[in-house]
Amino acid sequence: MRTLLTRYRTALRSPGMARVITAAFAAYLLSGMMSLSLLLTAERTTGSYATAGLVAGAYAAALAFAAPAWGRLVDRRGPRTPLALAVALQAVAVSTVVFAANSGTPALLVAAAGLAGACSPPTSTIASRVMAGVPDEAVQRTLFALSGFITECVFVVGPLVVAALVLLFHPLWAVGLAAVASAAGALLLRGSTAVRRLEEETARTAAGGSSGWNAAQVRVLTVVALGAFAIGGVQVSIVAHAQGSGSSEGVFVALVATGGVVASFLYGGLSLPGSLPAQLAACLGLYGLLILALAFEPGLLVSAALLLLIGAATGPADGIEAMLIGKCTPPAAQARAFAVLVTANWIGFALGSAVGGALVERASLAAGVVATGLAALAAAALALFSRVPTGPTSAAAR
Repeated sequence: MRTLLTRYRTALRSPGMARVITAAFAAYLLSGMMSLSLLLTAERTTGSYATAGLVAGAYAAALAFAAPAWGRLVDRRGPRTPLALAVALQAVAVSTVVFAANSGTPALLVAAAGLAGACSPPTSTIASRVMAGVPDEAVQRTLFALSGFITECVFVVGPLVVAALVLLFHPLWAVGLAAVASAAGALLLRGSTAVRRLEEETARTAAGGSSGWNAAQVRVLTVVALGAFAIGGVQVSIVAHAQGSGSSEGVFVALVATGGVVASFLYGGLSLPGSLPAQLAACLGLYGLLILALAFEPGLLVSAALLLLIGAATGPADGIEAMLIGKCTPPAAQARAFAVLVTANWIGFALGSAVGGALVERASLAAGVVATGLAALAAAALALFSRVPTGPTSAAAR
């Protein structure tokens, strides 16, 4: 434990990294709160679950497809201008959401939610870009693991904060708090010394940036999309399994999140054997096999153990995927690559949720689980047999 904590202390003492991680945590609350807050706002104001689903979907889709544009802007102009612009636009977008909710017009609320998604500050993209520039690979791995850890934590804490605010106030308060946290994180990041150094690095490298994609990037993004497909599908399967066994859906989902939190933290502090692609393949392969075990619909205790292990298996994957995409991308195009990583995750998750839900409803729980598990195994195979660079590619943010 002492060695593990020492690794984290060393990583956070890298110039500017403590502020970057703090800013990222504040900004990540947006992801953990906004979609649920918008869904509850829409349901409360329109009385329609269908409209609520459209509102949440519009936000997620707009965020996913706008992220590469923000990343491209960061690569060309540096990080500080896009952060300031996004904070200003997000304030306008959230004000539009408030107006639309008070008007009770479903179409306007859907459009406002889409605008809010499109104006989400590229904080995670820029934080990843800064971390990818750390020259010490061990420190870089610890930082990405810490980023994954706080992301997992936010998706546990965020819904609880939303639930408390909805219990006491209107869901719009949760929308506002998510926006404030996002803006605070973006502005904190904008003022960090690490981001200022990245601004200087961008000025030197932007002119020579390549706009094309290489084969290694495409392979990593395909692995990411397949892995996210499995995550989306397994969440639907978990809910169906909980209902079928008379257990709590919330407890089952929380078990997966808990496993992810613990594994993400441990990964950053341990020295594991094998290359990054091999480590990712091991995570996704174990994930797929554990998911397939759910097809047998085991009892409560076995299910609980499996769900903890499922979360633990996928916990380190986000950090490994981010490191891999950074290593296959030239410094001048890394912000866009990290943004597309976000898009690949959202698209894969949405497709996995849709396919998994359809299979569970129209066929059986086993069919949904098998399809999800096979997607994870396919991602593991592609990761294992991909030739992805493992050496550093950037000297940015030294």
